[in-house]
Amino acid sequence: MIDRNISAVPQLTNRESEVLHLVARGHSAKEVGQELRIAPCTVERHIENVRLKTRTRNRAHMVAFVIQEGLLPAM
Repeated sequence: MIDRNISAVPQLTNRESEVLHLVARGHSAKEVGQELRIAPCTVERHIENVRLKTRTRNRAHMVAFVIQEGLLPAM
């Protein structure tokens, strides 16, 4: 029997973690893309992947969730 009350911590890729860190610092997709040398639409896709993995509603909720879960240290 699966205990559905246990919070499963999502596994993020290295790139998702990099993007998440920069987004949490307030950078736009364009700024993140320039920093990581990837297209802004790719940044948006990584953000969406993290949002889906964390089951959060928006970027602010996503950042708060990952800090709470210890996936991103508080800044």
